[in-house]
Amino acid sequence: MTISTLPLTDLRESFDNDAAILGSILDMFLVEVPQDCLLLQQNIKNGDYHAAGLQAHKVKSSYRTLGINDMASILQKIEDNAKNNENIDLIPELLSQFNDKYEEVNNQVAYTKEQL
Repeated sequence: MTISTLPLTDLRESFDNDAAILGSILDMFLVEVPQDCLLLQQNIKNGDYHAAGLQAHKVKSSYRTLGINDMASILQKIEDNAKNNENIDLIPELLSQFNDKYEEVNNQVAYTKEQL
């Protein structure tokens, strides 16, 4: 399977396509997001849905910044259900959908950084 680079359209426009800045943003994503995702998983596993909602919100912003909207959308659903204390039984399934794509997306982010 070939990996494609992320377009990073908004970031390229915001930072005048500065490879150093884009690289720093991608580095930050690759360091912080795995830690944040681990916390999200622990919160859900422990049934702390208030904390899970807050964590999903934080992680969602990271994916949205890079234009990875399918992942951001899943996190938005986790956040909404957790914050509203609704459809709690759907949260583990949403997390599973997120986890199914997680490694592939991280590889794509790392590959994009290499191609800058």
